Amino acid sequence: MQRRCHVPLSYQDRTQTPALTAHLHDRRPRPVAPRRFGRREFEKLDVYGFFSVKEQRSVEVAGLAAFGTALKLECHPETLAYVERPRHLQVAERTVELDFWTLTRTGREEFILVVPDAACRTIPGGARTALDAELIANAAWNAGINVRLVTEFDIRVDGQRTIVRNRLLVFSQLAQSLDNNLAIRSRLSAYFAQIERARIDQVEEALRPIPAPDLHAVICELACLGVLGFDLAHGLTRHTLIEWRAAR
Repeated sequence: MQRRCHVPLSYQDRTQTPALTAHLHDRRPRPVAPRRFGRREFEKLDVYGFFSVKEQRSVEVAGLAAFGTALKLECHPETLAYVERPRHLQVAERTVELDFWTLTRTGREEFILVVPDAACRTIPGGARTALDAELIANAAWNAGINVRLVTEFDIRVDGQRTIVRNRLLVFSQLAQSLDNNLAIRSRLSAYFAQIERARIDQVEEALRPIPAPDLHAVICELACLGVLGFDLAHGLTRHTLIEWRAAR
C-alpha cells in the first residue's frame, strides 16, 4: 500500500506536456537537499559524477547501479526533479540511507532505494526483489513516505537504455550553450507539423544549413523534455526514428 506524500504547492501545476520553450531545470526549491560525500567516502566508494542539466549542479552517486538510476531520472521526461541521498529511514533495528527523492510532472513524490544483489532474492519469473522488502514497506508507511525499490538486477537489464541516456545527457549539456537553441526548436516544430516521424538523418537534410552537431544536441534536449520521443531500446544513431510528442 502506498502513502500519499505532501507535494509543495509550487510544484502542483507542472502536470502538462512541456512547451517548446521549456527548460530541463525547474528553478523552484527542492524540499530536500543532497547529503554530500565525505573525504573518506570518496576514498572508499566507487563514486560517479556528472553535471545535471535538470538540477543545475554536480550530482555524485556511489556505484554503477545508482549511476544508472541517476541517468534515468536525469533523462526521463516525466521526472521533474530529483535529489540524491535525501534522507535516512529507520528499518527495524537499522538505519538505511535512501538513494533518491523524485518528483514527477503528475505531482507524485517518492523516494528510491537501490538494492544491491547481495540484499536480493530471486522470485518466480526470474525477477529480483529485496530480502527485506516487507520491512522497508512497513518502515516507509510508518514514516509517511513512498519508497520504490530498484534492484541492481533492474539496472543491468536496462543496460542498453543506460548507454543511450548517457549520450542524451552529454548532448543535452551541449544544448545549453547554443545561441541558436530556440531557433532550432522552432524549425523542428515546423518540420514535425508536416510529418509524423522521421529519421535523424532525414531531419538533418530537411533543416540544412543548421550544423548537425547543434541539431543533435537540441534533439536530445527535447527528448529529455518529452517534446520529441524515440525508442531507447533501439539505440541512438543518425538512423534513429524520432517523433513529435508535445501538444501543439
